Amino acid sequence: MSESTKKLAIVDLGSNSFRLLLGTYGKTGWQWEPKRLWGTRLGKRGTDGQLTKEAMTRSLAALAEIHNVIEAYGANQVVGVATSAIREASNGGDFMEQAVAICPMEAMVISGEEEAALGFEGAVTTFPVDHRHYGLIDIGGGSTEIALGTHEGTYWQRSYPMGAVRLKERSDEGPQEVWQETRPWFEPLPIAGPFGEFIAVGGTATTLAAMHLKMEVYNPGKIQGHQLSREVIEAMLLELRYMTPEERLTVPGLPANRADIIVAGGEILTSFMDWYEIPHVIVSERDGMEGMAARLVK
Repeated sequence: MSESTKKLAIVDLGSNSFRLLLGTYGKTGWQWEPKRLWGTRLGKRGTDGQLTKEAMTRSLAALAEIHNVIEAYGANQVVGVATSAIREASNGGDFMEQAVAICPMEAMVISGEEEAALGFEGAVTTFPVDHRHYGLIDIGGGSTEIALGTHEGTYWQRSYPMGAVRLKERSDEGPQEVWQETRPWFEPLPIAGPFGEFIAVGGTATTLAAMHLKMEVYNPGKIQGHQLSREVIEAMLLELRYMTPEERLTVPGLPANRADIIVAGGEILTSFMDWYEIPHVIVSERDGMEGMAARLVK
């Protein structure tokens, strides 16, 4: 980028929600606006594996609102990043054509491995620049990404077809079902150097942190760097599992659009932590959106 000041909009077209990050890049670096979110549940596909008409209608309506926000902000570059729901569906390309017509953007349908790398690059910037290695888990609606790396970048990344939306019905069958579903996927982690922390990003992790902090109003500054132990997560999930849908809506920190899938997402996280014997994770508000922004500046 040759401009001294750049106004950027990044649209994350995820499986459970669409998010918008607005930022201005100048001499002092990035000045970010708070991320905004629209619940779309695009990843709840039909039995044929395609994006449903209802989900696409919701998502296109969200994009119309997103476009208006971007226009008001005056962004001079708009990038749309599509993940598992769109890359896996046979009609994902058709949806993206409609999406770009409603919200003009540089559309990118990225692979799961690229999604893992971007998430790592965005999250690791909040940790001291040193020689340590870090791990990342990003639990989305349709997929879960895991990455290892340093401040110089990732050297190992994987994407698995398990997410909070995808495994909701399996989770509803019982407390061990997600454990049974996820265990066959996890591979040995080839950590290549002295280790720092495991970082958790994505809506499941930030929601669990907000619930642990009993947030009536979401505060990204308090979410950033919050530590969640395996025991704390398990206690919250046990309580949530036996709540009615109405009771979940009263839980501080748990938004309505995630109330029905938070247990499934949390069980993916605890399965991951159990398999690799991870006592706690550090939650990061910064994720693949900031990772993409960093790449665009480079």
